[in-house]
Formats: sequence, structure tokens, C-alpha cells
Amino acid sequence: MAKEVASGNIDSIFHIGDISYATGFLVEWDFFLHHIIPVASHVSYMTAIGNHERDYIDSGSVYITLDSGGECGVAYETSFPMPTSAKDKSWYSIEQGPVHLTVVSTEHDWSPNSEQYLWMVRDIISVN
Repeated sequence: MAKEVASGNIDSIFHIGDISYATGFLVEWDFFLHHIIPVASHVSYMTAIGNHERDYIDSGSVYITLDSGGECGVAYETSFPMPTSAKDKSWYSIEQGPVHLTVVSTEHDWSPNSEQYLWMVRDIISVN
């Protein structure tokens, strides 16, 4: 990936879910972040939260699993501040050239009439 980025043919990277698989061990985040420096320091590195960053008992996640090892999205949101409306609302949209990208969270409520669902409807309607 670093070679591709260095070639100048890559404008951005989208890493969608299951970012580091740290599962509660912060040293794993450090290890992962060190490894992405050659790419993330040269192009836009956009992410979406996954179950291994968010899901845990009583965390408010849609799924009740131990997948995040207790991180509950904190390490992810601290390491990857995306253009979201607030903490623990990891859905957003951006324009990249002529493309409108809508990023949603499968780990937060996305059922009809949920906050995320209503945001997504407004976002899609706003696109020309």
C-alpha cells in the first residue's frame, strides 16, 4: 500500500471497520498506528467503526458481544477523529471529487426512525 500511495495514484484510503483488532490492549493500537504511518501520513485515511472497536456489554452497541475487549469505541474515536456530529455518533458523509460518500455505523442503531437512520435519509436527500 505504501508503494501505491508513493506512486501518486491514490487519493485516499477507506478502512471500513475492524481497524486494529486490539480488543482492549492499547499496545496493539500503538503497533497498528505505527504500521499505517507510511500511508496515513500522505493521503486521507478515512475509517468506519466496526464491532471490534465498539461492541461490548452495556456499551449501547446494537450487538451484545465482547468484540471490543472493553474499548467501547473510545480508542477508535480518539485515534481516528472523523467528521462526525458528536462523540459516539460515528456516521458521516464527505465529498471526494464528484463522489458523495455516506459512511454509516452497523454498531449503532440504524433501524427506521433511529437517529442514524434519519440522518442518513437527510444526507442522501441532500445530494445533487
